[in-house]
Amino acid sequence: MRLSSFSLALSVVLSSAVGTSLAFTFIGGKKTAHHVTTSSASSSSASTRTTRLFGILDEIEGDSYDLLGNSGANDAKEKNQQRDLSDAYEIFLGELVFSPNDPRVDIVENFDLACDPQFTDWLNKKVESSTDPEEKAALRDLYGMILDVKKKVEINAMAEERAAKEKEEAEAKRIAAIDAEVEAGKAMSNTDVLRKAQAIDSAGVETEIQAQAEEKKTFFDTELTPEIRLSYEDLLKEVLPPYKPGDTADSIAFAYYDKFDAQFVKVLTERSNNGDSDAQDLVEALAVEQSKRIAAATETLKSVLAMGEPMRMEGAIVKLAREGKVDEPFLLLLEANANQAEAAGAQGPAQLMRKLGQRAMAEKDKQSSSKEIKLLRQLLREDDSTARELILEEAFTPKEALIVSSGACVV
Repeated sequence: MRLSSFSLALSVVLSSAVGTSLAFTFIGGKKTAHHVTTSSASSSSASTRTTRLFGILDEIEGDSYDLLGNSGANDAKEKNQQRDLSDAYEIFLGELVFSPNDPRVDIVENFDLACDPQFTDWLNKKVESSTDPEEKAALRDLYGMILDVKKKVEINAMAEERAAKEKEEAEAKRIAAIDAEVEAGKAMSNTDVLRKAQAIDSAGVETEIQAQAEEKKTFFDTELTPEIRLSYEDLLKEVLPPYKPGDTADSIAFAYYDKFDAQFVKVLTERSNNGDSDAQDLVEALAVEQSKRIAAATETLKSVLAMGEPMRMEGAIVKLAREGKVDEPFLLLLEANANQAEAAGAQGPAQLMRKLGQRAMAEKDKQSSSKEIKLLRQLLREDDSTARELILEEAFTPKEALIVSSGACVV
């Protein structure tokens, strides 16, 4: 039954009721009820009845009308749920902000909640509505971290899925090749069998030659996967045009120099080879910036070697590290000089360069903001697996200390 029909039926019932009836009127936007007699209802004019029934119809067809009278309760319940959800998000946000861990670690450990679309939408709205500049910047950084972690997890899942698919395809090809060889072997003559046996004898040598060729393949010869390209999309948007007023390829290369890792350079080079002029300009600007930094590192190394004595050289490196001048070009230059000295048979200079390099890396680690980065750098520098195990054992061994009455700490 339509609402208009329902209103008409209701009006008939009200007008034909015997005895006392209940009529509705709207006064000042509010609904009131009063009793009228049959005679008074019949003596009322048609226009008055229309006005009264219009109030009923207006209520029935309005959004707030509910036959069960539960609309207000439902709205209140929904508001309470939203308030409870917002409170829960505030608590979780506080845990992320005030945690002693790196926020990325907490995001990974609480991945389902941190990367939930409802939470990220809530956090984004909180960023936009914040009026405190420091709070706004901190929340924006956290929001960016969450999106970054989410994207990396998704890319890693894509890479694992692709690797599993390639493995299945390779296994299917191997089985198909074996089946083909079996079918071909059924029709082989004795001479063909002897030739096949000779080929099998030499297969080991060919496999070894192929393995050596694979080992000689450099990093830049390896193929870029779709996941690698996808992982650098956000960085590409930051370093490629359109630029902000005043920015150029040279200024971008200087500002983002530390983010230009070898894999990213490969991505830029691929785009440049495919005719992307913006990527080509950035690669050239990066080469110029790298030359400048290598030249500065060369001057720094000359000043260190001018000290004459190894102890004084190490002291100079300590001072440079505190001044923030021990950068990646300086470390690479020490490594290159050590390799060249070894290739020339000069073991003494080579050992000196390596010792200076180790001291420079150790001092650079001291300037790191977190223990995790220090540990990671130590592990990456160590080639010996036994030494790496010792580093890990020392890092994760609890340090027991006793605080004496004088305030000194005895380990």
